[in-house]
Parts: sequence; C-alpha cells; structure tokens
Amino acid sequence: MTDFNVTELNANIDFSRLAYWDVVIIGAGPAGLAAGLTTAHRGLTTLVVEAKDRPGGQPQFLYADKRIVDVPGFPDGITGEELSARVFRQAENALVQFRFNEELVTVEDTDQVEKEDPLKRVRTNTGAYLCRKVIIACGLLHFPRKLAVLDQLESKKIHYKNPKIGDYEGSRVMVVGGGDSALDAAMMVLARHGQVEMVVREDIPIGKADTRAHVEAAGGSIHTSTEVVAAAFTDDAIMVTLSSGTTIKCDLAIVQIGFLSAKDTFQRLGVRLNQDGSIAIDPYYETSRRSIFAVGDVHGDIKLIAVAWAEGIQAAIYAFKEITSPYWLNEKRLRDSKVALIGEKIAQAAQRTPAPRR
Repeated sequence: MTDFNVTELNANIDFSRLAYWDVVIIGAGPAGLAAGLTTAHRGLTTLVVEAKDRPGGQPQFLYADKRIVDVPGFPDGITGEELSARVFRQAENALVQFRFNEELVTVEDTDQVEKEDPLKRVRTNTGAYLCRKVIIACGLLHFPRKLAVLDQLESKKIHYKNPKIGDYEGSRVMVVGGGDSALDAAMMVLARHGQVEMVVREDIPIGKADTRAHVEAAGGSIHTSTEVVAAAFTDDAIMVTLSSGTTIKCDLAIVQIGFLSAKDTFQRLGVRLNQDGSIAIDPYYETSRRSIFAVGDVHGDIKLIAVAWAEGIQAAIYAFKEITSPYWLNEKRLRDSKVALIGEKIAQAAQRTPAPRR
C-alpha cells in the first residue's frame, strides 16, 4: 500500500508569485527528478535547479545513445536519452518547476520562519530561492575534465560526452581514456562502422576487461602507456601526436578522462563531509544541517540509476513528513536512538553475564 494519496497541485498556480518554495532540489539527474516528482505528487511546490542546459544527469550526458540494461522494467534496455526524457516528462506533468543553466553557490540560513520551519535561501550563480527544505542531488561529479592539448583547438569535433550517432557513424575516431566510459564510447563507434584509436595513459585500461576484449575483437586499436602531446588541424582532420611518437589522423575525438569534483561546492554548504569529500548523511538522508538532505552520488557508494531513484524518493518522503508533521523526524530519531541504546545495554549485559559452569 502507498503511504499517501496523490495530490495534484493547482494547474493555475502562479509559481512566479510564491513567497517561498516548499522544496528546492539541486540537480535534475535521476535522484533529483525522482525526488521532485515525489514531493510534487504530495502537493508540495517544488523547484529543481540544474547547472546544465537540460535534465537527465549522467544517463543523458554520458549514455545518451547507449542502451542501459540494468534498469528494472525495460527488458530490452533503454537509452539514457529516452529514460531521461520519460522521467522529466513525468516530473513536468506533476508541475515540478525547473531552472536550467544555474549552478549552486551556497545555501544560507535565514531569520524567516514559516509554520515552525526556518527558511533556507538557495543561492545560485544567477538567482536566489527561499524554501523550507533543500535536497542536494547534483552528484559528486559536475563537469568532465578537459584535455588542454585538444581543448585549445576550440573545435566542435572535440567531445567530452558521447556525440550523437550521426556525428561518428563511419568516422575515424580517437577515444582518450581507459575507463568504462571510454571503452563504451569505443564500442559505440565500432558498432556504427567507425574506426577507433584509443589513447590510454595507464599500462592497462582500467575499465572492464571483457569490454576491452570486445573493442580489440571489433578492430579497435588501443595505445597504452601513452598520452596526447600535440594536436592540430590538417585538411579538416585532427592530426594528433602521441608521447610514443605515433601520429593519429582522426575526424573527431571523444575525451573520457574523468570529472571535476564538486567538493568545493560541498564545503561552501557548511555540511559535514566524509573523508572522500562526499556529503555525510544520517539514516534519513539529512545532512549535518537541519532541513538539508542529500541523495545519490553526493554520498552513495552504489552508483546505479535505481538506487538514485530510491534515495530521491525516500528523502522526498522524509522532507514531506517534516513539512506536514513538525518535529516528526526528530521524534523518529529519538525513538530510534532509544531502541539502539536498549539494544546496546542488552548486548553489554550479555557480555558481563558469566558463562554457566559445566
């Protein structure tokens, strides 16, 4: 049984005139979209702020054309682009509001109180939004790392995410990187009758060994212990020189060498962080700052779409219950602490009890 009845927001509501939002969500990836449609379905005014120009997160920006086969409900797989579009449409139908091309700067405390809830002010690079609850779902990784030697070409032929199929079908493509994303990119090119030259800095690609074997079996070349040291345009092609002295001529390049950390942003939030720079949370996905929750890759070890959805939904429900039942979460924490304390005392007593003599 569900724990609520779906409550439709008034379709005529003027969101531009709201004094504050019930919930502001940072990030329009799987976790953020799931959280948003969950709070909106519970009648909460919900705003999602996204740094990029469209929703979807990693499935959209890294796997737009790749068929994702580990999402329940899609036995034949589904592309990252289609999956992102479906969930986004569902959120829009629930009247979730979106602001794109806005990056989180910080979350401030305010002196304003609404129904016993101190309001937060979410500041972005272009605006500010008052709200009762904040859910951080922007992921640990914001933007792909750039390769300076290629980036200086300032060309649309240098891609930091997998390009559209039509951009590389039958083309000569250089893929830089040795992780799973790079190997997947190579396989997608090879599957469209393209030629692939992989440039890998490590001795052995760090991605899945079976994917590497598939790349080699399909005719892809892998240059290990090698880096790009020079690049220039020649007759509309990119001429690349490797540290090994080899020269590669390609029509375009796909760079998959990791991402820049969002740790600096997290530090500005003033929340407690784990040793790896991720956000520390309690069992209810709340951070060390009251009313700020965190879900998905910002804290989690299991980076799967289904896990992000589940966490986004759970945090949204906890935020909803805090809004509709003041102090609910604190009371639940108190009960859980008492239960844990009783269990600890029982365990300690059992350790002190001498074993019966035989």
